[in-house]
Amino acid sequence: MITAAVLFTVATGSVKGFAFMLLLGTLISMFTAVLATRALLGVLSRFRWFDNPRFMGASAQKIPDWQKIDIVGLRRIWFTTATVVLVISVAAIVFKGLNLGIDFEGGSQVSFDTPEPTAVEQVRSEVARLGLADAVIQGRGEETGGEYTQFQIKTESLTTADQSELTLALENDLGAEAIGIRNVSGSFSEQILRSAIYAIIASLVLIVIYVTIRFEFVFALPIFRALFYDITVAMGVYALFGWEVTAATVAALLTILGYSMYDTIIIFDRVRENIPLMRKSSFAAIANQSLWETVRRSLATTFITLLPIVSLILFGGDTLKEFAFALLIGIASGAFSTIFIATPFLAVLKEREPEFARRKDAGLQEKLETVGEQSDRGAEEPEAEPEPEPEPVAEEEPVATVAADAAPTEDGDKDGAAARREARRKRRRARPHGRAR
Repeated sequence: MITAAVLFTVATGSVKGFAFMLLLGTLISMFTAVLATRALLGVLSRFRWFDNPRFMGASAQKIPDWQKIDIVGLRRIWFTTATVVLVISVAAIVFKGLNLGIDFEGGSQVSFDTPEPTAVEQVRSEVARLGLADAVIQGRGEETGGEYTQFQIKTESLTTADQSELTLALENDLGAEAIGIRNVSGSFSEQILRSAIYAIIASLVLIVIYVTIRFEFVFALPIFRALFYDITVAMGVYALFGWEVTAATVAALLTILGYSMYDTIIIFDRVRENIPLMRKSSFAAIANQSLWETVRRSLATTFITLLPIVSLILFGGDTLKEFAFALLIGIASGAFSTIFIATPFLAVLKEREPEFARRKDAGLQEKLETVGEQSDRGAEEPEAEPEPEPEPVAEEEPVATVAADAAPTEDGDKDGAAARREARRKRRRARPHGRAR
């Protein structure tokens, strides 16, 4: 919601619509998850076939051995891998450069289709004949022997007369169809570029503030590092493939920020819960345990998010494919950075604090109520041991009746009250957590 709100504030045109739908979809999703889905589960829980921990995936189960990887202990491997990828991305951005669209550079952009596959050189010679030799010609869509049926021309701003002359030449000499011309002034492109930079910086600052309030400042530093990694890798992919960077690219980057932070918050929230429950364990053990308990949910969320993105890559248009592929790379790198960068880096920072520095070599000293037995929190008692039914309240009535009829003494009243209190204690102890559900 933070990134969507920032994007809506600074964006223009279709990107503003994308930000609005992202914000609206997040709000509706939160409403349905908290109210509608919860209410439906409450109704279904009345059915005997549904009220089953195994059916709901909440039965006690051990964390599989393959999941118990010492991720924090192997942090040098993850940090080295991330550094190599980051260096490659930065090198691609610096030496190959970003293919900035007219949204950021200004000028005129002409797109058109040809009825037959045409070579890029043929289009370039036709445009050069009109005095536009410096124009950038790109073939788009499917390639057939080095020829395309879709083209895009980027050049300096064209006057109305130049646009008419270019359109007429493309129609007569190449049989061009569906010609579209878009002009962006230099001052407006500078405004868009400035707004895009402000949007990314503002999103990062607001995210750091939110995490500081929600957890503590030291939790915000690993998240900031992971988000910086995700943005740089995504832009490096754009530079390597030569994709055009447009205003929609900014939307992709901010969307990556949101999804990457969502995964990180899931794990960090479990870390925060486990810290007071594992008072003698090292922070590395706490971080590993939190990862083991949440990594399957985090990966499942990432996989489900990637399904519609893959659909866009397979069935979307050229612009959507580039946008979706950027999301694919960014969200995949976000899953990596959450698990292998943010959490180990948090362990490095927390182990410098005096409390955790003393426990650095302690390892895992005590277990949570479900550590090693359950990947997510479930029932405290084994499933095979049925929960005792609470005794009906009616059993207390004879005691009260006898006490009233017999008109006992003051000592008898005290004894009867003590007996009733003891009976209530026994019933409470028989119920889970000492109280009725």
